Amino acid sequence: MVSTFLSYKLYTADVAKSTARTLANAQVSREQAYYRETIGKITSVDEFLGDQRVYAYAMKAYGLEDMTYAKAFMRKVLESDLTDPASFVGKLVDQRYQAFAKAFNFTTTGDVELGAITAQDAADEAETVGLYTQQRVLKGAAAATDVDYYKSKLATLTSVDDLVGDAKLFSLALKAYGLDPDIASESAIRSVLTSDLSDPASPANAFNDPRYVKLRSAFSFAADGSAPAGGAQTSAQLTSTIDLYYDMTGNGSSPAAAAFRTDTFKSLMASVTTADEFVNNELLRSYALTAVGLDPILVGPTTLRDALTSDLTDPASPANTLGDAYRTLAAAFNFKPDGSLEPGETAQTAAQEATLTDFYMMNYGTKALTADETQTNYYKLKIATTLSVDDILNDSRLFNYVVKAYGLDPSEESKSKIRQVILSDANDPTSFARQLRDDRYTALANAFNFGADGEALGPVRAQIDAARSATITRYTITLGTLDTDQARGKTESEYFASTMENIGSVDALLKDKRLVTYITRAFGFAGETISNDVLKQVLTSDLYDPKSFVNKPENYRFRELAAAFNFGSDGVARRVSAGTAQDDSDVLKTQDLFIRQTMEQEAGNQNQGVRLALYFQRKAASITSAYSILADKALLEVVMTGLGLPDSVAQSDVDKLAQLLEKRINVADFKDPAKVEKFLARFSALYDIANPQTVQSVPSMLLSGDTGSVFGQDLLTSIQSIKRNG
Repeated sequence: MVSTFLSYKLYTADVAKSTARTLANAQVSREQAYYRETIGKITSVDEFLGDQRVYAYAMKAYGLEDMTYAKAFMRKVLESDLTDPASFVGKLVDQRYQAFAKAFNFTTTGDVELGAITAQDAADEAETVGLYTQQRVLKGAAAATDVDYYKSKLATLTSVDDLVGDAKLFSLALKAYGLDPDIASESAIRSVLTSDLSDPASPANAFNDPRYVKLRSAFSFAADGSAPAGGAQTSAQLTSTIDLYYDMTGNGSSPAAAAFRTDTFKSLMASVTTADEFVNNELLRSYALTAVGLDPILVGPTTLRDALTSDLTDPASPANTLGDAYRTLAAAFNFKPDGSLEPGETAQTAAQEATLTDFYMMNYGTKALTADETQTNYYKLKIATTLSVDDILNDSRLFNYVVKAYGLDPSEESKSKIRQVILSDANDPTSFARQLRDDRYTALANAFNFGADGEALGPVRAQIDAARSATITRYTITLGTLDTDQARGKTESEYFASTMENIGSVDALLKDKRLVTYITRAFGFAGETISNDVLKQVLTSDLYDPKSFVNKPENYRFRELAAAFNFGSDGVARRVSAGTAQDDSDVLKTQDLFIRQTMEQEAGNQNQGVRLALYFQRKAASITSAYSILADKALLEVVMTGLGLPDSVAQSDVDKLAQLLEKRINVADFKDPAKVEKFLARFSALYDIANPQTVQSVPSMLLSGDTGSVFGQDLLTSIQSIKRNG
């Protein structure tokens, strides 16, 4: 018969081919397909235990096949709190149960953990907030375009019909005075604009609504509808209408409105000769108070006049007693205590005007910015806990914020329409959002992470939390024992953890040499020169495609590295599945373990020693102490045989046996694949002696002198040659 070590090497020399041979078994292939298809539909421990094929598959994968019957026991394992050392699974010595529980996302109540979900990824949230803030500027610019059109056309009006007949002029005029142009009757507005306000029965008065009276007062049309020689509006009427339009359309705090008011302020100030003229002009009064940070609504004309006419050399003057803002205001004008100006003097010098207008441009948006910040803070707080699209639709503040951010009007958009937009696939040309043929709706659809059922999905991540923690653990194992090594390792791990949060593509990862060094070391490739092209092929491989890069025999060693990350074939980070019994990486790991277990079982059918050797090779890196060996019967058998210890020793006190093992072996050596192979060569030789089923010359050779000779590339040829000559 073939020796244990030779059989073992035949399996491990080409793991990819050994795996392919195992998968070629029709039953293995069927069970793999069934598990992969079904595990994603499992929503509870009950369903998991109730599906015998899925349950048995997982149990075998984690080496617990002999415990498949103990469903009550395994329920306790799966429902344990993995963060609590005192939990049921935390008290079990056999680490296979911990590994099994960690492979699934069940809660202590037996449900599937919802996991990390987010209605909006960080980048999309930042974009939404930016758009919301920007809308104030964009809407103001659009309003300014309307204003420019209004001013250019107003001078050409010869009658009220010209105004009513121009949709843009009609819309601006009505909106300025709080009226809706979409529902207003043109004939009714025509009659209002030609009303005699001194007649209580005139149309403007008959509506019994002050808005219509203000609208009539804003125009100079005669009773027959004609415009006077001076135009449909005086300069004051025009200024007032435009100023109101900015306010009534929500653009009063826009840069466009600020520019308009600054130009108007300068124009009007040129003719001001008294403080009374100034305070009685609403625009001038509002402008000056806003410039120094005072609220025009709260400061009346009398208080303003007292400040403007104060003697700043008198500590008891109103400006000095009212505070800094009033002193600044008084210093910006040249009014005497009686409200007049010195002969030949203007109300403001050029320097005073420049100073005040500079103050205005700094302060005009303070209230708007404060309001924006309040709304944004509310949005960030609420969107972080949003679980479904209905949470947005049922919260008017959230709904308004979102709709406004994307340049839409909340008063014109129905919630049912916005729901359909948000749930649309922005990449699908036939989706509802794309069919609207408006980029605003497409952008809105692209900004959120909701499934077709309206529930929030998992976030886009280059690496899920569990995989990131596992990578850090792998890296930590490679560190030396010196404090400096541990400290440096901690720094690198912290950098890795924080930086990976923001990695969105393979290219971004590969550009960061610090990250590349970290992951290649963590996965056992330290010291190797691996090009970025190779790493990119690894990280973009489809692990389920037998033809993918990492599934080729020569690249099989990269599979664990590929499985640790969550990139698509396009190199972009994928969305993490939420509310699933197993993460994708754990599904893959379970299937790989099942295939490995099956392969080991098949090997054991021919030679139990080979199965033990394969098992030890797989588990060696996870051995942390002698107690890890004692807790696993298979590992203990390999070590006892490899050390040549009689079976009776296994009956010793556990602590004494642990001490004996620690004297004979250094568990740290099992992190080194070469040392593991050397130990397994010794185990195989001693196993074959104890179980005479191989040619006797092989174990004799392995025990005679330097066992390192068995690791050369000529090993198989040498052993086969010995067999032929035996």
